[in-house]
Amino acid sequence: MKEKRFGAVIANVLSVGTRGLGLFLWYFLRLIYRGEPRVIAGFVVAGLAIAALIWLIAR
Repeated sequence: MKEKRFGAVIANVLSVGTRGLGLFLWYFLRLIYRGEPRVIAGFVVAGLAIAALIWLIAR
């Protein structure tokens, strides 16, 4: 069977996206159910980083 480069790229992108979504959901559920300070701090830092990135792009 002949491999297609585009198909391989799409598969890798979807794999990385799925892994990222899984990690986000795991930390989000951990935040909801446990409320650990480390997890809360991580979400705050990530939120601030996203807000700063949007601000830099829109500026």
